[in-house]
Amino acid sequence: MPLKRDLVVGAALTALAIFMIWQSQGFPRIRAMPYGPDLFPRIIAGGLILAAIGIVIEGLRNARSGAATLSTATSTPPVHYAALSFVGVAALVAGFALLLPVLGFHIAAALVVVLAVPIFGGSLLLALVMGGVVPVVLHYIFYSLMRVVLPWGLLTPIAW
Repeated sequence: MPLKRDLVVGAALTALAIFMIWQSQGFPRIRAMPYGPDLFPRIIAGGLILAAIGIVIEGLRNARSGAATLSTATSTPPVHYAALSFVGVAALVAGFALLLPVLGFHIAAALVVVLAVPIFGGSLLLALVMGGVVPVVLHYIFYSLMRVVLPWGLLTPIAW
C-alpha cells in the first residue's frame, strides 16, 4: 500500500477511535460495577489506534526501503482477491453465528480464527496458534472480567 494511503487509513482509524472514545463518555454508569458500558468501546478504540500506528509505521518503513510506489498496479491485490476476502469474512461471521449455539464459543471462535488468518495472508502455523490463544483470551475478557456468559456448546461437560 503506498505511503499516502497508509497515512490516510491511519488518520481515519485514529479519527474513528477518538470519536468512539468521545461518544462512550456519555454512556450511563452502573453503580454496582467498577466499570461501565464504555469499557468495550474504549478497548476497541485502543485497538484501532494501535492498528493505525502499525499501518503508518509499516508505510514509513516501506517508503524508506523504496517498496512504496505511487503506482497501484504492483502494490494492491487484484479486485477479485479483495472480493473473495470480503465474501470469506462474511461467510465466517455467518458461520460463527450459526455454529455458536451448537459448538459453543470456544470451538466456534477457534474455528473462525483458524479459517480467518489465511484469508488475511497468515500462515497455517500462525492460524493454529492464534486459534488456540484467541478464544482463551476472549473468554477471560468476557467471562471473567466483564461477566458475560458465553455458550459452552460441546464443552458443557467441562465448563467451569
